[in-house]
Amino acid sequence: MTMTDVARRAGVSQPTVSFVLNDRRDVAVAEETRRRVLEAAAELHFVPNRAAQSLRSNKSFTVGVVTSGIVSQPYAGLIVLGLQQVVQPAGYVCMVVDTTGDPGEGDDAVASLVGQGVAAIVYASLEPKPLHRSPRLDGIRTIFVNCWPEEGKADTVLLADEYAGGRAAAASVFDRGHREVAFLGGPRNDYACKERRRGFDDAARAADLRPADLVHRYGNYQIGSGYDLATEVVTEHKPTALVCGNDRMAIGALLALHALGLDCPQDVSIVGFDDQPDVADQVRPGLTTAALPHLMLGRRAGELVLGDPNDAPERIIVDCELIERDSVGAPPKRRR
Repeated sequence: MTMTDVARRAGVSQPTVSFVLNDRRDVAVAEETRRRVLEAAAELHFVPNRAAQSLRSNKSFTVGVVTSGIVSQPYAGLIVLGLQQVVQPAGYVCMVVDTTGDPGEGDDAVASLVGQGVAAIVYASLEPKPLHRSPRLDGIRTIFVNCWPEEGKADTVLLADEYAGGRAAAASVFDRGHREVAFLGGPRNDYACKERRRGFDDAARAADLRPADLVHRYGNYQIGSGYDLATEVVTEHKPTALVCGNDRMAIGALLALHALGLDCPQDVSIVGFDDQPDVADQVRPGLTTAALPHLMLGRRAGELVLGDPNDAPERIIVDCELIERDSVGAPPKRRR
């Protein structure tokens, strides 16, 4: 199949097909015409010769993706999936390089990608943190997703709204009347933990509580950490709700309640963070949690790759939606 075949099927000229399939936004093509061309190309299973297009237009259809920790974490891999969902229909291919072992080792891989020609380099991380930026990217568009450059600069940084997510998670128990609430966070100096703690404290203030009067403890985002912290806090302080640093710590807290002969949410409500697939929705009771928008972060990155670099903002913050399930109820003293 050729562009001439597509043009004949769509009832347009061959140059019009070229403009549409090459995404020439500098040439005016009616949206109805664009739709007919794309439908005709799909019906004829027409596949553009990207190598030839790149030679003609000096435009690359490859996106380099440099990840840290994502390849071994399925739910964080949604960032890459979201990116692919947006750029692949436009004819782009993603080439992924993982630098978990030694970020500096990724420099050679990045140099190879740049040497082959890339439309952009997208850095993506399992957790929000600074990442090593290759010094070989001068003149190459760089987008950081769930991370930011340790040195140098990025064209755009995309982050989840950890603060607002933390505030919504805490508000889900304060709004139900809980006043004895404990915050069980991740590492004290971790960016996400600090933002979620800040949101927790502001939600407490909105409920006319002093954050200093509430219990704050720190762990390491693992199930065992949640178990140990919840056992200590529930035994010593008897809170009616636990706001946990992530879903794994919330699972640990739930196990601790069972070991102590308590029920969730009848005795103690629990809130997580992440909405980790096949975890938060599968445990019983279902876990109320703030969802990390990994898929949306990836999709927004893909939109940036396809869009005009001159219109791209330097920073994009994506909402963390509160997912309400069965692990939050009214405090025991208010039950009938």
